[in-house]
Formats: sequence, structure tokens, C-alpha cells
Amino acid sequence: MNCYDCYASEGADTAAVAVCRSCNSGLCPGHLRVTRPTVHRVNGTGVSHAPSPARQVLCATCHAAAQGVALPAPSAERAERAERTDRAADRTAPRSPVT
Repeated sequence: MNCYDCYASEGADTAAVAVCRSCNSGLCPGHLRVTRPTVHRVNGTGVSHAPSPARQVLCATCHAAAQGVALPAPSAERAERAERTDRAADRTAPRSPVT
């Protein structure tokens, strides 16, 4: 499995080391976010949370959504970068003389 964010933003085939808990996309070490949420259990009386926080692996998009922050989609970043590259190539391309 490859990292979805690497593919979507750069077109790279980077091996995934984890899977996002929310959207199940493959993630490389550079794109994963690890959080430590407290697990709450419905309980009568007594302790209603786990003694230690759990581990949760999320992609940058799902992590931002959980935090309430908007991020551009990785494919939008890739398209924007390609457009900038095309404009730069147009500026540096040799021009034919007008006849």
C-alpha cells in the first residue's frame, strides 16, 4: 500500500506505514498524525475513562477536520503546483520570431 497524500500532492509512490483511522487512506511517516485521545466508557458509578490515553493515527486532512481547521485538498495543491510550473515554462520557452 502507498501513501495517498504523497500520490495526490506529488505523484510519488511512497510506502505506507499506517492507515488513517477515519478515512482508511494509507499514510507514510511524513503525513501521519498521532493523537492520544482519552477513551470514555459508559459506566454506572466509578471510573468512566481508561487509565491511559489511546493511540489514534489520522491523516492531515482528518486531523484538521477533527480540530476544526480547513485544509486544501492534496489534489488541489498538485494542480496548483502544475499550473505554476506550466506558467514558468511558458515564460522561459524560446519565442519564434514573428514574420
